[in-house]
Amino acid sequence: MQFSLGEFSPVADGVLVAVAEPAGVNIGLVVGPSGCLVIDTGSSPEQGAEIRHQAEQVAGVPVVGVLVTHWHYDHFFGLAAFTDVPSFAHDTVAGWLERDECREAAAGLGVEPTALTAPTSPLSLAKVIDVGGRRVEAVHFGRGHTCGDVVAIVPDAGVIFTGDLLESAGPPAFGEDCHLKEWPSAVDGVLGLVAEDTVLVPGHGPAMDRLAAFTQRAEISGLYGQAEYLVSQGVRLPEAYEAGEWPFDEATVRAVLPLLYEQLAAEGKVPRTRLPLA
Repeated sequence: MQFSLGEFSPVADGVLVAVAEPAGVNIGLVVGPSGCLVIDTGSSPEQGAEIRHQAEQVAGVPVVGVLVTHWHYDHFFGLAAFTDVPSFAHDTVAGWLERDECREAAAGLGVEPTALTAPTSPLSLAKVIDVGGRRVEAVHFGRGHTCGDVVAIVPDAGVIFTGDLLESAGPPAFGEDCHLKEWPSAVDGVLGLVAEDTVLVPGHGPAMDRLAAFTQRAEISGLYGQAEYLVSQGVRLPEAYEAGEWPFDEATVRAVLPLLYEQLAAEGKVPRTRLPLA
């Protein structure tokens, strides 16, 4: 597996973004007067070390903290390069190190699972981080892309790092660990802070504006709502794609439909045969 890191480019005063490959993940850097904060850490401990090196070279001040937006490998597996500074993440993140999914992801990347480290400063709802004299707010708005999504708000710059709650490189990633019904509400928490000139840095892809974020929120909600409607009409999974009107491309919808039906079934919502009217 080939790991690389692009250059850090500014999106606001003292706020920069670099793209870490092979996952195309956005790595954030917030520079304060005497220290800097890294947001997400790349896909391996070695990539995390490169991120840290470049961040300090660009910032001209030491890294004083790191924030992980969620547990997925491309955001989390580089955390081992930051064991000497506070590391912030939702309090569910550490538990994923013991899960089979985490070990399988590490094996696929050629990363030894024992080399991975847990965050040292977990949060449940919110935490204010002092970044060398500059304020960053870490907030969990609820379950969405995962059960432990955290966004990073830089109030004095009008920048919000959303993690994978939003994506502009393509459709959102609807994995087995996402919460489709609750996801729009988590995005609503972000949108409540968005002004006309706010810069939203998604987990993958170029920065987004307010309209793009509102649109994606509506699409995620529409995906769940359409599946819920079809189930209420007795439409079963094999016929669901053809029967619905969908906000995403066919491949995305067909891939997520089994998960939609599974999560609806967990709520007791299953297709029922309708008897003909007499």
